Amino acid sequence: MDGENKLKSLSIRISTDGLSFCIYTPSDVSQPYRYETFEVKPVVSMAANLKEALQTVNLLKAQYQRVNVLVSTPQFTTVPTAAFDREQIDSTFNFVFHGSTTPDVDAHAYDHAVQPHISYNVLRRSGIAIIFGLDKNVYQLLHDDFPRARFYAAASTLIEFFSERSMIGSGRKMFAYIHEEEMTIYAFDQGRLLFVNTYGVRGMGDCQYYLLNVWKTLEFDQLDDSLEIVEDANRLGSQAENVGQQLTDKMRYFIKQTSLTERSDPHFSGIPYDLQTLLVCGF
Repeated sequence: MDGENKLKSLSIRISTDGLSFCIYTPSDVSQPYRYETFEVKPVVSMAANLKEALQTVNLLKAQYQRVNVLVSTPQFTTVPTAAFDREQIDSTFNFVFHGSTTPDVDAHAYDHAVQPHISYNVLRRSGIAIIFGLDKNVYQLLHDDFPRARFYAAASTLIEFFSERSMIGSGRKMFAYIHEEEMTIYAFDQGRLLFVNTYGVRGMGDCQYYLLNVWKTLEFDQLDDSLEIVEDANRLGSQAENVGQQLTDKMRYFIKQTSLTERSDPHFSGIPYDLQTLLVCGF
């Protein structure tokens, strides 16, 4: 490995509709992060898209000190670490997602011929393990090219990050992360995870419905507890731009302490929030 790449790390983000890559070079103070997206062809599988990317994207051909793979998927489940058994991850996943296959890239459709590779992350600070699935063909391609790669569910990085944020100030806190026509809701009581789930959303009404439903189910207080909205999807279906700000304004009618996360750091410009948390938390 040459000296230039010796301290570099590569992070690969895989979602239902895209591939992206980020190189972190700590020695480059002015621009430590280089981020690129790969245009996915919806008519072929994610594995075929990834294979093309591995053959054509120059930054994927270099050597790195560390390679992370971030999987943005709704197919994850939580298990308390006290009850977690790594030998049971397949049976646990299949019990929760009975008959499921991994999402492919075509409008959240499912390729029923593809069964998932099951992986897990142990979040010791949060006291839980995340079990998640990834297309087996995608996993094998990445494992072949990057045999030392570490795989993470996007939910894992966000739980650890939001858990720390939830201990700031008083009251319980809910975080809503809007991304790729999905919204993942996280709720905490001073660092302790109370709830996490991903919902498919097509517009503002869907977001409001799920947020208010979870808020009511958890018996959060409209005055004392807080909601923070994080937006990566600039549009939802036919909705106008600035979805995050619009949703924040609407939710303030129901929840006094509602805020929109500021995304002003120029170093992270264009980088999805879940990938930012992976880079910041240093998994």
